[in-house]
Amino acid sequence: MSAIVAGVVTEPEYESREGIHPMPGAAGAVGTEQQSQQQPPPHFQLPPVLRNARGEVRKAGFELEYSGVSLNVSGVLVRKVFGGEHVIHTTFVHTVRGTRHGEFAVEMDTTLLKEKLYERPMRALGFDPQRHDAKWLESALLGVLGAVVPTEIASPPIPVDELAPLDELCRLLRKHGAKGTRASWLYAFGMHINPEIPSEEPGQLRDYLRAFLLLYPWLKQRGEIDLTRRVSPYINSFPPEYARLILTADYPDSAERLIDDYLQHNPTRNRPLDMVPALAHIDRQRVFDRVQEKHLVKSRPAFHYRLPNCMVDEPHWSLAAEWNRWVAVERLANDPVRLAEMSRDYLAADETSLRPFVDKWPGQVEQMMKDHA
Repeated sequence: MSAIVAGVVTEPEYESREGIHPMPGAAGAVGTEQQSQQQPPPHFQLPPVLRNARGEVRKAGFELEYSGVSLNVSGVLVRKVFGGEHVIHTTFVHTVRGTRHGEFAVEMDTTLLKEKLYERPMRALGFDPQRHDAKWLESALLGVLGAVVPTEIASPPIPVDELAPLDELCRLLRKHGAKGTRASWLYAFGMHINPEIPSEEPGQLRDYLRAFLLLYPWLKQRGEIDLTRRVSPYINSFPPEYARLILTADYPDSAERLIDDYLQHNPTRNRPLDMVPALAHIDRQRVFDRVQEKHLVKSRPAFHYRLPNCMVDEPHWSLAAEWNRWVAVERLANDPVRLAEMSRDYLAADETSLRPFVDKWPGQVEQMMKDHA
């Protein structure tokens, strides 16, 4: 029997039962693994703007979706890398609290399970789950939905110069049988990055959005975005008319204009770069007056980069490589001369293409990135 006190998991018998063996060194130490690749894995590059407006090192949160590893094992692996205390709140929601960075969420990524919405029809039939043991139902739901509903680990914001242990967590998940995006055609699993915005200046946020739009075909090609994810609604492309609008040289650095135009063309969170949380942080009421799916919006001073796959089961894949592609966006955003040149080139391609994101621009931006490298 696992040792659980007030919902807190203690290690020895539990880890033995789950087949998790101690790593050398103290909790939080990063282990080693023989790499199947010829080249060493990439390191996490630093963004060009390292500190926020308060002078603190910027932070970034990460969200990993996968299957094949239970919540119990996932929680223990998080604790192995980051320390802290593994807490079981319900069958479907765990946390690892007390790490140096804050609390990690480890949960089944569906509101149906996390908020126990399945109990409503039971109560309508006169069955009160609070008065009866419903563990049998929770186990059944976990068995049925576990094949299609991902397990998700959501990290707290971590300083961008301390991200390396995240790839150690991915290595351990892979070692324990995690399955990622391409393991099944049913899996639209993603990996999200939530980089802290460098400031609340609307002109700077506009330029980050411009840079993302310009590099979008390159990011999609380099990230090998899976067909299941491309046809899912979660990362729908930005409308071409919105790209034309914001890439125009005289687009103003106005928060009101940035928010209004964004939500007129993108009144949803389902974009590969979801700006809604950051815009809501700047003017919550203005955003909530216009956005769809208000219940899903959480204002926070962070971009929400949703494009990457979560290929945690593939040895060549790493969070560092995905992060570094985001850093390429940040570098372009902070290079005004290059940003202006590429914006002009995009608008020129747009004038002679039926579908600029498909016809001419992908080839041009790929060559630009090669030349700039």
